[in-house]
Amino acid sequence: MPREGNKSGVILGGELPREVTMLELLLRDGLQHVDKVIPAEAKVWYAEQLVKAGYRHIEVTNFGHPKTLVQFRDAEEVLERVHKLKIVQEEKPHLKCYAMTKRAFERAAEMAQKGFPPSSCAFTISAEDLHGRRNSGRTREEYLKEIPEFIKIAEANGFEIDMAIACTYGSAIAGPVPIENTVELMEWGLDHGIRNFTPCDTTGECNPRTAFEYMSTLVDRFGKHDDRIKFRVAHFHEGRGMSLANTIACIQAGAEIVESSVGMGGGQPAFFVEGIPGKGSGPIYTNSWEVGNCPTEDALVMIDEMGIETGIDIDQMLCIGRVFEWTMQRTLPVWTTKSGRPIKYPVQWCIPGNSLEHIPPYGPPQMFWASPEKYIPASKEFIDREFSGRSFKWGKTKDCEDEYCRIEIFEDEDK
Repeated sequence: MPREGNKSGVILGGELPREVTMLELLLRDGLQHVDKVIPAEAKVWYAEQLVKAGYRHIEVTNFGHPKTLVQFRDAEEVLERVHKLKIVQEEKPHLKCYAMTKRAFERAAEMAQKGFPPSSCAFTISAEDLHGRRNSGRTREEYLKEIPEFIKIAEANGFEIDMAIACTYGSAIAGPVPIENTVELMEWGLDHGIRNFTPCDTTGECNPRTAFEYMSTLVDRFGKHDDRIKFRVAHFHEGRGMSLANTIACIQAGAEIVESSVGMGGGQPAFFVEGIPGKGSGPIYTNSWEVGNCPTEDALVMIDEMGIETGIDIDQMLCIGRVFEWTMQRTLPVWTTKSGRPIKYPVQWCIPGNSLEHIPPYGPPQMFWASPEKYIPASKEFIDREFSGRSFKWGKTKDCEDEYCRIEIFEDEDK
């Protein structure tokens, strides 16, 4: 049966909304796994490009200790420079930052007092204690004793606080995690005045069925508070090729916000930065080195192809994804920055057989190959010539305003 509360008809056994809100993680979660320091100037450039592309919610930085999180030793500089961007002053996007300790929240407060506040500051508490011990050095019980101080600092300085719940869907250290662990943390947060919650698949342990069932449980339990809290968030990491499917399953269950990162960036904070060991949260505890958040570029194309609005300039984001590969100096595991978006009309690309022009570049390094030639519309004359002597139907898909949107080829029965 379809779930209540969404906005459109039954699809794929569940419901899809008309729109979702996208939150881009690149500048915080997306960079914390990187083993080289990205310059502040590059971070500010990407922030500007993201807002120009239509993003109204972006992560900006992390106020964690600069000796441990070397990637974010420029936290104050980046937040201030992002605030001063003309496009940010005009559009006023939500600027989300991270702070895991009292001192980190105090640093965020100092920026607020200088006139450059985060819109919200998030901390991460694990729903499973073995992961919590590795990730933050605290069990749930130990961490909950500290959080009231975070709340006081946020309230006193005018920014929101967000409880990000790690390992909601499973732990890379302990295995399956009951959803009741997340429910208990959210109930504690509600009792203490927290109104923003982000359930996270921290290391890519989830599958689409679990994504649907867990978000459904949260909707059933906390949906009655929709007018005053936010928790319908799809935040999935990649470890086994399921982040996109998990995201859609979560949306079907009622998620309204999708968090993702350009370039499939993200993961456990890097242990080696610029070749120096001892950073982040220790040697790698995730399932592989090639991990990250659900890739923004692929997520945007997938969501758009399914008829869900995002308000984001998808073509521009594919360009930004290719630019980010140059920042990283390597090919990133994203599909659509290479293949482009699915075509919506017949094209000239590769209809003729044996065309050597369509052999891709040899790698490594793999080069992106979303050639604009792939999108040159095929004229009726071109189609007639290519299918000379064969019968075919030339028609439109339903509700298509273009001259043509589809061609159906039919072989002659006697051939």
